[in-house]
Amino acid sequence: MEEFIKKMREAYPVSDGALQLFLRHTERVTLPKGHLLIRDGVVEKYSYFIVRGFARGFLYRDGKDATIWFATAGMLLLSMNAYLFRSSGYENVELLEECDLLKISNETLDGLFEKEVELANWGRRMSDRIILRMERLFVERYFLTAAERYRLLVEREPEILQKAPLRDIASYLGISQVSLSRIRAGVQ
Repeated sequence: MEEFIKKMREAYPVSDGALQLFLRHTERVTLPKGHLLIRDGVVEKYSYFIVRGFARGFLYRDGKDATIWFATAGMLLLSMNAYLFRSSGYENVELLEECDLLKISNETLDGLFEKEVELANWGRRMSDRIILRMERLFVERYFLTAAERYRLLVEREPEILQKAPLRDIASYLGISQVSLSRIRAGVQ
């Protein structure tokens, strides 16, 4: 839990009181590797914060899946449509290892953000980080080669390389597994 609190405070320096208020409204759950936490087409009622573990968000269409993000301790797992608009989501979230999570209803989370400015600011900072991360991925896909994107991943997020299956890493980088294998072997 200390790592989660540290990451929470890195995003925004919440007070002990705000932190305790948030924690009182969550339920700690442990779920197994491979668990599909969030499913597309469903109006999800809960959001989750990773205390310990590793997960991926992905889209599934026409028998193929595309990994759009990875998440580690301190990060948020949610369906954006369900949280923002109370409508069915387009994403899936799979746990890539056993995860300890803090579960909170979207309604409760909204209420905390409305009543507690520190938590609202923390939520905004978390959102800002997600937007920046997705924007960076989008820009990199357009302007960098696959090898350059891989090198950035190695520098920025080595944990992904240690924990995620190669197919998910290739999908996240927008390349085939064969291309990823060549890049990793130094062949371009």
